[in-house]
Order: sequence, then C-alpha cells, then structure tokens
Amino acid sequence: MEEKKYTADSIQTLEGIVHVRLRPQMYFQECFDKKNLNALVSDSLCHAVDEYFDGICNEISIRINGNIMVIEYNAGMSLETSNGLTKAECIMTKIGACSNEKKHLEVGAEFCHLGMATVNAVTDKCEVKTIWNKKQGYFIFEKGYTTFKEILTSKNSKDSTQISFEMSKGIFGELEFEWEDLQLRLNSLREKLPNLKIELYKLS
Repeated sequence: MEEKKYTADSIQTLEGIVHVRLRPQMYFQECFDKKNLNALVSDSLCHAVDEYFDGICNEISIRINGNIMVIEYNAGMSLETSNGLTKAECIMTKIGACSNEKKHLEVGAEFCHLGMATVNAVTDKCEVKTIWNKKQGYFIFEKGYTTFKEILTSKNSKDSTQISFEMSKGIFGELEFEWEDLQLRLNSLREKLPNLKIELYKLS
C-alpha cells in the first residue's frame, strides 16, 4: 500500500465558527456525555451575569422546549459600533470576543467558559432583540453568522435583551434541554448569585 505523504498544503486550518461546527465534541463534550443540552445554558447567560456584577441585571427568565431556549433579562447589549460591527454582534459572532468584552473576569473564570459566540455557532438560528441606551437592535444569526440586523431609536427607556436559540439537530441530533437537571444547575447558580432572580419555564 502506498504511504500517504503530508505536506504543508495538506494541512487544513479551521477558524472560529467553522471549527466549532466541525469539531463540536471538542467544545460540548458534556452535552454528548450527559445526553442533554443543559451545559449550553451557563455560557448563554454570560452577558447577563456580567451585567449582574455591575448591579444592572437582577432578573433572568429562561424558557425551554426541546432544542429551543429563550433567555430574557433586564439589561441591554451594547449597540456601540466599531468598524461597522456593534458590540452585540461581536459578542454573538466572534469567538473569544465574549471574553474581551467582559467587565468582570470572574464571570469568565467561573460562569462562562466557552462564550456566547461559541454557543451561537452551533445553532441553526438565533435571534437577538435588545434595547440599550434608547436604541433597539434586532439581529438574526444562522449557523453563527449575521443574516439580518436592524437598529432603530426606541421609545422604551428600560434596557432589556431577549435571545432565542434553536440548537442544530445536525450537530446535536436528538439532544434536548432537560428540565430536572437544568433546575439543579440553576439552583447552584442562584446560590452563587443570591441577588439574581432566575426563573425557568416550559416554552409553549
């Protein structure tokens, strides 16, 4: 049998979102081991918890149904723009940007290990609706990439964010969010963040 030779041209470098989607076991081993999607939740709360430590966010609502999770909390994602990209988009699409945007290092060390862009990368669709500083942002992401964005002036003075995740069945198969295990995870989070109200509901 002829020996296969590898050269520099043979090496395939996968970057960012592409790497996450093609190598999900490297990032989400706990999901595959426990046969549910619950490990994704803490990373999806990354921004909310960061705002909690600033004394801004004190309420989080989580709704689950199958492979869908909707998170709402009373803090807005920044719509400041740099090089044509809002901070909200940066958090949701740039691997590692979540860490760079954090104001409190303990959030990354204890509560968020992968970041929101990594979770977004393994969705089929994700929608973000956020109100920040009297601006309203609406974003649609597909497989981690921005497919639609709209930023308007908002009459609503209360900052808030809603994120809807539809996890990819092509990546996770029939894995779903599991109620009882998730309740236990959230109880642990409540103990660590006693002034944060976290509620879990079944999405109808």
